[in-house]
Amino acid sequence: MPLFVKLNTLYLYLPNIMKIKIKNLLIIVAISSLILSACKYDEGPGISLRTKRVRISNEWIVTDYQVNGNTDNAIKSSFVHGDSLQLVLSINKTGKYEYNLQYTEAYQNSTAWNKYFVANQTGLVNLYYEYTKNSLFKLLTSHGAWSFGSKHSNIVFGAPDLSHAEGESRPLDCKIIMLKAKNLKIEFVNPSDQAKHTVTFEPRNKEAGLLK
Repeated sequence: MPLFVKLNTLYLYLPNIMKIKIKNLLIIVAISSLILSACKYDEGPGISLRTKRVRISNEWIVTDYQVNGNTDNAIKSSFVHGDSLQLVLSINKTGKYEYNLQYTEAYQNSTAWNKYFVANQTGLVNLYYEYTKNSLFKLLTSHGAWSFGSKHSNIVFGAPDLSHAEGESRPLDCKIIMLKAKNLKIEFVNPSDQAKHTVTFEPRNKEAGLLK
């Protein structure tokens, strides 16, 4: 008699209390496996009950920008314009992203009327912001598609279908260093200078998974 049949027959004759304990144990093992599978990034999280797609789906603003391990203040400052405008990377659950100029929350809160501004066209951005100084905006442009790479260890940004024609830029493949609800850190090699760029973000919205 096959081992599976023997075990199944034995299970049928177990007391109900033992059956409940076995089911609870299996549930704990399954949940533990899901949690431990998320513990793979260099800087965390150690444990998260939120899926990777939920954690990454948010509006992100840059808090640090490093080139070859050193903070580049010139590039870092290029993500904001004065105290009123900032570049915001919006990553949606559906696999699309937008990279837009928006009013900062501080500026919105300091005005008598609630300002909201989105410039998702390169021409509009250029009117308010010298975006050509920003290395990340040049690589991502104002919109496109994204997807997780192998085993969710990296994220790929590119054209709306993640393809490229001859002469066009290839999708940007970024290693994920940290993927928390409150912090995102990615690393990539910039094709223009072959240097290692590391970008740290924090969410503009405090709740993860808000963008559908």
